Amino acid sequence: MAASMIDGQNMTKLSKSERKLRKKQTKSQHTLLKHDGIKASDIPTKILCINNAGLDSCVSRDEVHELFTIYGSVEDVIMMPQKPYAFVCYRHEDEAEVAYGNLNGQTLPENDNRKWPVTIYISYVSQVPPSLSPSKDLPPGLILIRDFITEDFARRLLESIKWDEDTSQGLQKELKHRQVKHYGYEFKYGINDVDVDDPLPQGVPDICQELLGRALKTGHVKYLPDQVTVNKYQPGQGIPPHVDTPAAFEDGIMSLSLGSQVLMDFRHPDGKHLSVLLPPGSLLIMTGESRYLWSHGITPRKSDILPTPDGRLTIAHRGTRTSYTFRKVIPPNDRINRHIPFTTENRQPNPTKLPQSEADAASLEQIHVHQVYEEIADHFSGTRHSPWPRIADFIRSQPTGSILADIGCGNGKYLGINKDIFEVGSDRSLNLVKICESRDFPVFVGDVMSIPIRSGVCDVCLCIAVLHHLSTEERRLHGLSELLRILRPGGKALIYVWAMEQELHKVKSKYLKEIKVTDYIDRSTNDTDTEVKQVKVNDTPRDSSEKDVATQLNGLSLSKGEPDEEKTISVNMGHSENDRVDGQEVILTPLSCDRLATSDSTETCELCVNASGQAQGHSCECSDRAQNSRKMLEVHKNRTSFKQQDMFVPWQLKKKGMEEEGASVKDKADPVFHRYYHVFRQGELEALCGRLDNCRVQDGYYDQGNWAVILQKL
Repeated sequence: MAASMIDGQNMTKLSKSERKLRKKQTKSQHTLLKHDGIKASDIPTKILCINNAGLDSCVSRDEVHELFTIYGSVEDVIMMPQKPYAFVCYRHEDEAEVAYGNLNGQTLPENDNRKWPVTIYISYVSQVPPSLSPSKDLPPGLILIRDFITEDFARRLLESIKWDEDTSQGLQKELKHRQVKHYGYEFKYGINDVDVDDPLPQGVPDICQELLGRALKTGHVKYLPDQVTVNKYQPGQGIPPHVDTPAAFEDGIMSLSLGSQVLMDFRHPDGKHLSVLLPPGSLLIMTGESRYLWSHGITPRKSDILPTPDGRLTIAHRGTRTSYTFRKVIPPNDRINRHIPFTTENRQPNPTKLPQSEADAASLEQIHVHQVYEEIADHFSGTRHSPWPRIADFIRSQPTGSILADIGCGNGKYLGINKDIFEVGSDRSLNLVKICESRDFPVFVGDVMSIPIRSGVCDVCLCIAVLHHLSTEERRLHGLSELLRILRPGGKALIYVWAMEQELHKVKSKYLKEIKVTDYIDRSTNDTDTEVKQVKVNDTPRDSSEKDVATQLNGLSLSKGEPDEEKTISVNMGHSENDRVDGQEVILTPLSCDRLATSDSTETCELCVNASGQAQGHSCECSDRAQNSRKMLEVHKNRTSFKQQDMFVPWQLKKKGMEEEGASVKDKADPVFHRYYHVFRQGELEALCGRLDNCRVQDGYYDQGNWAVILQKL
């Protein structure tokens, strides 16, 4: 039998430790290719992929840069959010070879940011993720015309913009991430529109008329623009993904690039991602589907990875880039009842009712919980890396020698925090369990409805973000009873569920707050303290008709507590590492249900809960229409307040890498999965616990959009 070959070396000539390293490296390369489209090269390249040295592994950019500069001139270190790898770009291939030979398989020790060591595996690469390098295809309807203007005309355009002068002709502003100037109308980023009743003194500059005439002659643009936005980007600056308001501007939005190349990211709602290289002097025209359906944006970083004519990769540093964006404004009267093509409004799954039986409930959870997490396990794990402070503190507070069970442990991010206790994790998802096993955690496959652990053997139990996936109250109650069953008398359980109230006392949870333009960050910097930070759009102001959650939650009247009075019950406000909320005392007093009956028909009318957490028998006169609407499961719009307690929450799976040679991007569109959730109203979790006679609620609090309780078994 022929000896196996890896990287051109005969495996039989390697030592045992070298063979072990090569096998792990090969496994790492297969994983990177399968999930992120990163293709390893058999020959040395200037660009190295360092697996286990990314932000998701809690490794900082400075740590990587300091380690690899020992072996040569590092031109850039590129790190991507929620990814376990980094790219190191050397000036010369021989420098990359030296670093590869010295650092492959090395272990980075624990430090202040990372409480565990990590072993890095290095590969030469010939293909990087689509967000870092230009795609071969363009979104439908996108036209890119290279060398649309001459270098001389580009110079004249740049000289015509007087950034250092305060002119009354064109409105000039300096945003957080770039300088911007408007002509014709000010483009208001807060509403992604213009005020047609407030035109600027200067319309489209005369110098632009010639190129606009040429653009119309191409036949791709049908309307002469009357609004111009000029943006000046420094290296490392970008813009969040967005779609220019469909009803505000005509089809055929144009962008002229000057000064430096840049990669523009286009994303389809189904998860497809294409990156388009915009060279200096090029004109980009967005029409049809690329205009109305695909979002476009620029990832903030200082360099891009581009292919060379000989098929290799090279680093291209971004310089100062200026863009002219041309739009044709649609008058307000013409926007009424205007047909917008390529809308995604009705892209909903088939209507589904809340389960009416145990069999229906189990079937719903199998399809919309268990199967979904098996499919998204790797992507999901990539968004779960930083332990929440209050949960971590609870784990660290357990006495030495305690036995802890993490039921629904996910990727194991709460395992290994306390080295002085014995711990075991379980999850319903086999693929998540495999991820835990790869991190050397003791785990097994298990269901909270029937935990395969003997009764009374655990000192402490975690159940984080599990019960809200159970689709009936009786199943949620049974899950609670299972957690208590495995605890010894006196043992404690920490339970977290998603809250209906994502804004409390006018403080928004991270789930709502993570959509601000002002929070858009430079992903090329070391930003390890952000978890699941998405690309942002502006917060929408509170609707005047929206109920203040501080005054009406689940039939409870809330009022701020006075410091010198003894109160009935307090809700301890939780905090996260990056957004702390001071503890506040809140008074809960029962209200009549007729106030809830006047709410939106999609609101769920629950039994009132009194301050001691006991359910009160209460009759409500809700309309049949409201009753029926509650039984239908709708798809929640991400990053918005919840409108009903039972719903589907979409998970958009990121596009996987090309698993087959020659597979086109079009053939690789990934689906959007819908997960079932029951979000808990304030007091509901305590009331559920109150139905069990073998426990007491030791503490209850709100932590970043979640309700939490600490239960003690009696």
